[in-house]
Amino acid sequence: MKTKTLLVLMFISQFVFSQTKNEKEERITKSEFPDAAIAVVNNLPENCKRLKFYKETDGNKQSFEVKFKHKRKRYSLEFSKDGVIEDLEVLTKFKTINEEKKSKIEGYFKSSFNKYKLIKVQKQFVYNEELGALTFVNDVLDNTSTEAPNFEIIAEVKTNKKRDIREFTFDESGIFVNFRILKPTSYEHVLY
Repeated sequence: MKTKTLLVLMFISQFVFSQTKNEKEERITKSEFPDAAIAVVNNLPENCKRLKFYKETDGNKQSFEVKFKHKRKRYSLEFSKDGVIEDLEVLTKFKTINEEKKSKIEGYFKSSFNKYKLIKVQKQFVYNEELGALTFVNDVLDNTSTEAPNFEIIAEVKTNKKRDIREFTFDESGIFVNFRILKPTSYEHVLY
């Protein structure tokens, strides 16, 4: 009985937590960024390279993002339209995730889909205002953050005969939180 209840809850959660991600990302100049965000960007460590600035629109939500490399890792720092940090994401490999968390994530994919292929994996550090912007960013970049990251995973999944590309979010323990279906036009930029 418990197994059936769990399966029904998982099935329902698929619909409750899903949305479609129709994100449009356009490259902009640094001068088009919000002033508050520029103050943070200007204080990034000197060895941050290849800074690229973007404006994102997803439905009614607008945000700004700067992508860069630091110590051979790729980062994405996202700001609200007012220039407040939302999160800092770092591209990672699935095999580097802690075994217990990785096992939970794999369990979710295996129990929910006929087939799946991971395309992109990121650790997502959600901004903690108590730390202050510069401390938060520097702690993540120096790998000294005490904040446990969420995981954002883009995967191609197959259910019955339907294939989708979806963006999944898992919490710091590896527990499924939600997903959004990616439209082909919003998928073009995600491989960075």
